[in-house]
Amino acid sequence: MKPTRGTSACAGRLWGKARMKPLVGLGVVFLATLLVTLAITAAAQQENEPPKPDKKQLEAEAKELIDEGKALEQQGKLAQAKDKYVDAVGVVSTGDALNAINRIDDKEKQQIESLLTEAHRLYDTGKVPDSVQQLQQGLEIKPAHPALHYDLALCYLKPGDRAAAALQLDLAIDALPSWKERTELLELQSTVLMGTVPPATGTNEKNALAGFNEVYLQEDRDPGDTKGRGGGLCDRTNALRDTFPGNAAVVFNSAKCAEEDAHPEVAARQLAEYIKLAPNALDRADAELFQENLRSLAELTGDSGQVVRRHYANAARYLDYRRYGRTMAEYQAAAQALPDYPQTPWQLGLMYEAYGNIAKAREQFSRFQQLTPDAARKSAAGFHLSNLDGRRAVYDANVDEAEDTLSDLLLASMGLDTEGAKHKTKLSYRQWRWASHRYKEATRATVKLPQPYVERELDRARQDLDAASELFPLGAEAHAMLALISLQGNNWPEAFRSYDAVASQGFPVSFYAQVNSARDSKVVRATKVEIGTDALRLVYLSSYDPKKRVSVPPAKPPGLDNLGNLVVSAAQPPDAQAEAMTIRADDLKGIETDKNFVVLKLAKDRIYLAPLNMLSEIPFEGGASRAFGNEYTRLFARYLGYESAKLGKEGMTAGERFKLGFEIARIGMGVGMMGMGAPVAYGSAVRMARLAHALQVYRTYRSVARGVHVADMGDAATRLADDLQMSTTALERTISDQQRAIVGTEFKIIPTQQIPLKFREKF
Repeated sequence: MKPTRGTSACAGRLWGKARMKPLVGLGVVFLATLLVTLAITAAAQQENEPPKPDKKQLEAEAKELIDEGKALEQQGKLAQAKDKYVDAVGVVSTGDALNAINRIDDKEKQQIESLLTEAHRLYDTGKVPDSVQQLQQGLEIKPAHPALHYDLALCYLKPGDRAAAALQLDLAIDALPSWKERTELLELQSTVLMGTVPPATGTNEKNALAGFNEVYLQEDRDPGDTKGRGGGLCDRTNALRDTFPGNAAVVFNSAKCAEEDAHPEVAARQLAEYIKLAPNALDRADAELFQENLRSLAELTGDSGQVVRRHYANAARYLDYRRYGRTMAEYQAAAQALPDYPQTPWQLGLMYEAYGNIAKAREQFSRFQQLTPDAARKSAAGFHLSNLDGRRAVYDANVDEAEDTLSDLLLASMGLDTEGAKHKTKLSYRQWRWASHRYKEATRATVKLPQPYVERELDRARQDLDAASELFPLGAEAHAMLALISLQGNNWPEAFRSYDAVASQGFPVSFYAQVNSARDSKVVRATKVEIGTDALRLVYLSSYDPKKRVSVPPAKPPGLDNLGNLVVSAAQPPDAQAEAMTIRADDLKGIETDKNFVVLKLAKDRIYLAPLNMLSEIPFEGGASRAFGNEYTRLFARYLGYESAKLGKEGMTAGERFKLGFEIARIGMGVGMMGMGAPVAYGSAVRMARLAHALQVYRTYRSVARGVHVADMGDAATRLADDLQMSTTALERTISDQQRAIVGTEFKIIPTQQIPLKFREKF
């Protein structure tokens, strides 16, 4: 249940005002009657509301949870014990609970170190299956551990299971914080995917290949720029093609550039060459399917055929930048140019399905079945048509569960669940001594929740949303919340990936902030910031009184959830009736970063946005504060199209630009696994784990059994078939088709050398 705002404080204010007026004649009777009525109403409401526990009750509840945690810890059930300690911190933060959490973390770290040492010994003595068992035990303790995943990849490579090794390498890459370490593993992963050995090269040749990789990982081009046709990447690819005619990755990249240059016949020939150079590539089946589609495009005749090829080339390029709305527009234009070309409704059906728009997906897949003469492809469309409504129900249940979790955190962090009560937020000595007055006021308007509790709740919400996204990978509801979660960890490239999915469907991207202005710096408002294509809205959730240290609700409730509608969809758009300020892009005189604030310059005012971060203390001085503010300023540049937005100094050093490009490139790889997207067998264990999690949420809806692991997948196929009334083969096929549609063809990282396959106990 979402918290609701009480009226007792309002009744108190009415009483105070009424006492000051002269009461004579009938006015006395009327006002007395009114006051009695208000008192009775307030009393009745208080009776219906559960009593708020006092401090002693909260401490007793926390102590009980800590005692339960200690009992579990003594039994060796560390994960369950930590969960109890985090529950206790969520009730009231105590030193006992925080120390217990640190103690569990230390014990788990020691266990993983011991397991890695033993796994290393077993690996060196040739006992690879036993080594795998040790590593899998480690992943039960810490699922996102790069060394565990990397060493598992080595173990799978021993017997030649490249698909399993490639999956573990991808998980290791995702868990690494350093781009240098990631680059090395990306080259190894590319080698494993293609099944080729990097040819020996001299220093100059190696530098040329590494130069392509570096540019690719930095690249963050705008599809609306004048470079076109892949820009610098395709120029480099063409140069490498002449120097390395037998390099499979270079040949594959040449096919991609030919596709984006509207030469599908050339791309098809180069894909045939790629298959010849890498006959055992894990993405061979995908490459052959891509080749078939390119040949189909090349066979179109006349002016209409040329128009369709141009639209498909543009669509392929837009997918590089996750401009899904523009991709859809290109396919729709292709459908108008040649209505009877079957491939277009197929692509449109996949895109609508990825959005979760089951009505339009059904329409396009049905159209495809009418147009295609191929019985196998008719059957493939039938897989997608199978139980669209059932998949939508499972998706919605997971989104609802995540919304409950994230809404509670946001309401508590912004002080919206305690409006009318004094905020007890305390500034650190550093904040109190050195921070600006504006920063202090914005900080006082928030409530800092215990970090272990926030981390766990955000992780739970992400699990639900990741599971939902397996069914509809571009669902706006899921990605609106995934973006907010990514921002809490300052992972803004990942947030951009989610925001792109939201914006492509015509919804504003949003984040939460404390806001005040130069004209009225004493008033701080908790605000939902909505960025549209031509205007932005500041939706006011509350006003903070710094003297009384209380938050006061606006005159109109902001949305159904008091958050201005956290989840956006066609059924629940942003709340148009909420108290808000709309600023058109034309009215902005500038947007810039000022320390950790985003500043909106108007003709007669300056509005300061202090983005909410629930996980850490927001930096308030130096390069760190500007880097934090710059992340949010970029949102206005990307989605409002405000190209003159000014970043803070030192916010984009050469190293930061490289990291930015690398992270954005990795986003695409995380979805498509590089190249043509993941084959059905590749990554299926993780996919099935997420789908099983989605179904668990759907079954229990409000009481989720969490922690589904890959090891639990033995009976997942049966559960999926029973719940969704479709075979797991069909479900895997639909998800793989969706991934190909929304990722498209990606450049391949080019291996520059043979990577030594050494067991690692740490990175």
